[in-house]
Amino acid sequence: MPKISDFSGVGKSSLVNHAFNVDTAIVAHQEHGICDINTEIISQQNPRFVLHDSQGFEPGEVTNLEKVKNFIQSRGMNTALKDRVHAVWLCIEVPFAGGRVFETGDEEFLKFAALNRDLPIVVVFTKFDQLVSRMEENMSEEEMDMSEEDINKLSLSRAEIEFTDLCIRPLEHVDHMLPYAKVSVEPQYQLTLANLIDLTQGLVENHVEGDVWIVSAMAQRASAQAKINSSIEVGMKKYWQGLASSANFGGSTLAQCLATIHVDITSSWNFNDPDNLLNGENFQCDIKRLAQLVAPDPAECLSWFESLGNIQTLIGVGTVFTSAVAPALAAIGLSAVFIKWIAVIYQQTPEVLRCLMGYIVDLTLIMDQLFLDTLPIKPPRRLTEEQVEMALENYTASDAALVHREIREYANKTTFSRILRSNNAQEKVRELIGKYNTVDASAELPRT
Repeated sequence: MPKISDFSGVGKSSLVNHAFNVDTAIVAHQEHGICDINTEIISQQNPRFVLHDSQGFEPGEVTNLEKVKNFIQSRGMNTALKDRVHAVWLCIEVPFAGGRVFETGDEEFLKFAALNRDLPIVVVFTKFDQLVSRMEENMSEEEMDMSEEDINKLSLSRAEIEFTDLCIRPLEHVDHMLPYAKVSVEPQYQLTLANLIDLTQGLVENHVEGDVWIVSAMAQRASAQAKINSSIEVGMKKYWQGLASSANFGGSTLAQCLATIHVDITSSWNFNDPDNLLNGENFQCDIKRLAQLVAPDPAECLSWFESLGNIQTLIGVGTVFTSAVAPALAAIGLSAVFIKWIAVIYQQTPEVLRCLMGYIVDLTLIMDQLFLDTLPIKPPRRLTEEQVEMALENYTASDAALVHREIREYANKTTFSRILRSNNAQEKVRELIGKYNTVDASAELPRT
């Protein structure tokens, strides 16, 4: 997803690194402060990521401003979709009190943006954490005697007010319709990056035709919600519509179907996974071990597994005691019956429907868990076996049994033929992912 940003020193390199989980090396090769906007900047750590970086609009200098405007216009609606500028981030550092937030070049660019409403442009105010810190530094001695939590709350509250005066009002004076976001790359402000990504995603989805928003959601590595949305959309387009009939799988074995689903879902999350841990045999077997538990009818479970033991909770037919779930999964392997069962050509049966639903939901929610587990780590966050195993264990110990129970309850409410005719299995998949994902949409800005 191409981006343009402004001014060296405003924190744009750190912003790009954290938003797309890449290393500063991607921009380190350029001479400080000098960038060629026509040059694509890419990273092996995130192959979906493409950046076009401007030099910035120095006071009194108009050449680069014209160069940026010409570049944007040359990558407009008449250009092939893959070569267009899909979104612009104009990065401006939050100023000190009394400082000017926009230079003349910035204001001219914002006026240009106002005339190009079809292009998603976001004004990104960087280093918001420093404004919060300044609010704390200016507190009275009496205020500093408060608890740390109260100090943080008061600092953030005053910073929000100051931000309105320093940044929002000047922006509205230039153009009150331009979207904006305040960000910080400090760990406790991770939500600000997610908010920026979600804002940008919404603009891209509304302004750029086709599936560009899905690709951009895959490229970003800061918003779990955007990842979930893209994963759902990929699934809806390729598998979920008509999940019970699954015309896409005609003539394939169930094992081949599961392998295809696995790669497509993991690819949509776009982790930094050079060791291919997510598509390796071990992890695919782990997801199959989960999916096999929801596939058989309760009456056939004994014939599928040598000993039910504690795994009855994971199967979704016993009382759910989640504390016993994780050890239970670790103690079982792939059932010989299951291995033989998925080796046959895909058929329209209730067992197949439950297996596909379980595989899609289990894998998506584990990806969500892994994403949030690795998010606090400094970029480029290369995946490790330990991180993958921990995400699997956390999901298994928390929600797997509940998810499997709901899949069984859904399948038991009506006949398979009715599910097939109504074509609504995909809605249950979407519902389960929405219900059990770890994104907290009501979360507040983290405190300092």
